[in-house]
Amino acid sequence: MKKLLILVTAYSLTFTLHAADSNEMCEEDGQQVKADYTITSTKHTAMGENARNSTLSLWRKDNKVAHQYPATQITEVYTLVHNKLIKPVRYFDGHQRAIEYQPGETIHGKRETDFSYRYQLISDAFIDNMTLVSSTGKNCNQTDTYEFKTATSAFKLVWRVEHQLIERFDIEQGNMHLTWTLTNADFDADVSTFFAQRVNYQSTDYADIGDDHTDPFLTKMVTQGFIEAGASGFYDQQGNALEGEHRH
Repeated sequence: MKKLLILVTAYSLTFTLHAADSNEMCEEDGQQVKADYTITSTKHTAMGENARNSTLSLWRKDNKVAHQYPATQITEVYTLVHNKLIKPVRYFDGHQRAIEYQPGETIHGKRETDFSYRYQLISDAFIDNMTLVSSTGKNCNQTDTYEFKTATSAFKLVWRVEHQLIERFDIEQGNMHLTWTLTNADFDADVSTFFAQRVNYQSTDYADIGDDHTDPFLTKMVTQGFIEAGASGFYDQQGNALEGEHRH
C-alpha cells in the first residue's frame, strides 16, 4: 500500500509539473503583445535587384490593436466595438494629433468590417482559403505553414497558431517579392501605457475636418493625402491585394 501511495504521489506530482509547464507556456496567448516586423520589398529587373526595408510594430490589448510605423511616426489604432463594429483612429505621433473615425463609418466608400485583418495583419478568411502544407510543434508552440497560389501570385505563410501572429509571410507577384518577417515578440511590453499616451492627443473627428480651414495641421494632412491613404493591408481570400503597402 505504501509503495502504491508513493507511485500515485509521484504520478500526481509529475502530472502537476507538466500541467504547470503547459499553463506557463500558454499564458502568452497573444492577446497582449508588441510584435515587431521587418518588411522587405524586392523588385527584380534587368538591371538587378532593388530592395528596400521598412518596419512595423503591432500592438495588441484585448479588443484593441495598433499598427505603429516608426519611419513616418504614424500609429493606426482599431478598436472592436460591441464585437461587431470597428472604430479606427489615426495618430500622428510627431504632432501628438489624431484623426478619429466613428465605428462602422464609411470612409471614401470603404468600411472596416474584418477585425481579424487588422488584429493579425492577415484575415482569417484568407488563411482559411490557404493550403496547410506542414505543422511543427504542438499545443502552445505550434507553427503552421500555408501556401496559396493564383494565376499571378504565390503566397507562403508561417503562422504562430496560439499567438495568432505571422512569423513570416512571402508574396511573389510578377517581378516583385514582398517578405514580412517577425523580428521580436514581446509579451511583457507595456501596451497599456502605449495606448494611454495616445488618448491624450488633440483629436479631430473625421467628419469635422472640412469645417476648419484655420488649422495648419489639418490643412497639411489633407493636402498631403495622409487622411485618404490606406492603412497597412494584405490580401483578401482570393489573393487580391487590398490596400497594398503603407505609402505615407
